[in-house]
Amino acid sequence: MDEGYVIRGQVVLTLAGAQAIVSAAAARAREIGVDECIAVVDRAGALVAFARMDAARIGSVQVALTKAVSAAT
Repeated sequence: MDEGYVIRGQVVLTLAGAQAIVSAAAARAREIGVDECIAVVDRAGALVAFARMDAARIGSVQVALTKAVSAAT
């Protein structure tokens, strides 16, 4: 699975890499018994992958997106 590639000396996140992050985050959330919304963005803050676990609150969708963009930018 190709999780990134290099452009101008910088590693760029691929869809496969973003999906791996979502899978790992969902596995950890199941471990601790908390359903979550999981957003993965690229370095510019553009959404690459998103998942809302079955019992995650609908209001958490925007929170996850905002946190991911804030962390990236």
